[in-house]
Amino acid sequence: MSANNFTGTNPSGANHPTTTHTTTTSTTSTAGTHGANAGEGLKGMFAKGHGIGESIRGNINSAIDGFTGDSASMAKNEQVARGGEQEFQTGNFVKKGTMDKAL
Repeated sequence: MSANNFTGTNPSGANHPTTTHTTTTSTTSTAGTHGANAGEGLKGMFAKGHGIGESIRGNINSAIDGFTGDSASMAKNEQVARGGEQEFQTGNFVKKGTMDKAL
C-alpha cells in the first residue's frame, strides 16, 4: 500500500486569506496475490494429473510384479500408486523439491 500526500498553499492577494489544500491518495495492488493464487491452482492441476499417472503406473507395475512373484517390487509399486492417489486427492506433489516424483 502506498500513500501520496500533497500539501499545497494557495497564496492569494492582500484581500484573500491563504488557503491550504491537502489531498491524500491510497492504492492497494492485488495483482501479486492473484498471480500467486493462479500459480498455485495451476500447480494443483499438474499435481492431480501427475497423481493419476502415478496411480495407473503403480497399479499396473504392481500387478505385473504380482504375476512374476517379485514381492519387493510389488510393494514399491503399491507405494507409488498410493502416492499418486494422494497427489490426486490433495493437489500437492508427494515429494516436493525433487525432479523425480516417483517414490
